[in-house]
Amino acid sequence: MKLLLLYRRRWWLIYLPLAVMLMAAMAVTLLWWEPLPPQRVVIGTGPAQSSYLDLAREYAVRLERAGIAVEIVPFSRPQDPLAQLASAQPRIDITFAQGLYADNAPGAQTLAVIGHEILWVVAREGIQSLQDLRNRRIAASVEGSSNRLAAQMLLQHARIPPGEVVFSEEVGDKAVAALTEGRVDAVVHVATGGSRTAGTLVRMEGFHLLPVEHVGSLVAKAPHLRAVIMPQGSIELRSNLPSADLPSAVTLTHLVARPGLHPALQRTLLDVADEIHVMAGFLERQGVYPTTVGSDFPVAPEALLHQQGTRPWLETLLPYGTAQWAQLILFVVLPLGLLGSILLIRAPRYIEWRIEAALLHFYGELQFLEDEFSHLAQPGEDILWQFEQRVDALERMVTSLELPDQFTDRWYTLREHLDEVRLRIRAATEAA
Repeated sequence: MKLLLLYRRRWWLIYLPLAVMLMAAMAVTLLWWEPLPPQRVVIGTGPAQSSYLDLAREYAVRLERAGIAVEIVPFSRPQDPLAQLASAQPRIDITFAQGLYADNAPGAQTLAVIGHEILWVVAREGIQSLQDLRNRRIAASVEGSSNRLAAQMLLQHARIPPGEVVFSEEVGDKAVAALTEGRVDAVVHVATGGSRTAGTLVRMEGFHLLPVEHVGSLVAKAPHLRAVIMPQGSIELRSNLPSADLPSAVTLTHLVARPGLHPALQRTLLDVADEIHVMAGFLERQGVYPTTVGSDFPVAPEALLHQQGTRPWLETLLPYGTAQWAQLILFVVLPLGLLGSILLIRAPRYIEWRIEAALLHFYGELQFLEDEFSHLAQPGEDILWQFEQRVDALERMVTSLELPDQFTDRWYTLREHLDEVRLRIRAATEAA
């Protein structure tokens, strides 16, 4: 390409391609690195009477203060949100899950263990232990639910075959009504100490909590359970509930996130968990939760960093939304903008370098010709004619150059040098 054409069309041939390349680099960086987290999070919960729905609303209030919109999606069964989150195309971002479900959700990651839930076993008078549940009717929700899983573990622990009990699918208020009306003999309910259903069950006249005898043996065989002692009067001191220290089992409650959730959003969720779950709950000591210790699900790497106090320094100085924009500007826009500015500033230098290289090439050819001519001992007319032809060919190439105006003086200087060499050759030819 002619140098003058390159110079005249530098905006289209140099500046525009550079600008397009920089914009493409910025777009690829934004897609690959995702510096800006989503401004919306979807929380999956159980049905309307689920305590997780109330917990999701607490999270929503705090997340919306940080500028994050929250959508709460209730499911008909408590285990459905976790199954949806672990699917190939999850429609939710986070959910709350008991450790009993850990084997059924490969790929899900926990951000924190936020508490534990008790395996409440409430039975009518005359049933004094788990062994007495043989040939009884038990309300334990649907197949695959945490209530049903807990009931099956407890019956196996009591050496009662599955075929020797009749399960009923009542849960919540329906389970309370079934127990009151005599349609079932016991209820197995996995819930926190603040559960309305559990509170109603343990206070019903004519019914009582069953102990989990040899609970240490149970938790040794069931890795998703933990052994606790429910102290006498811990539920209600005035009514002396329970009437004696009661061996019980609990399962951990997890804040679970889908794989690939933006790290900044994970850190914000962990901040909210620190606010909500730091206070002591039923059979919980203050400061124990949230934690990652003992998690039944794989722990998200960001959760481990958060536990160590590691986070981007901008998030320690600025609010959530501002910090994300600051990181985008500092680590993407600014470096690429600086690189683009340097390239655009240096682009004219590339044209000058090409022109200087062309001129130096002709100067070198002319210098080589002069040196060769100077070392001739007794040149003949044929040799001198060949030298003059070479000078003419070199001059034709120089004349054909189209250069910007600022290089005109160097172009004329090169022409003058060619004329001087030609005069020397003609003088030598006349002398010969």
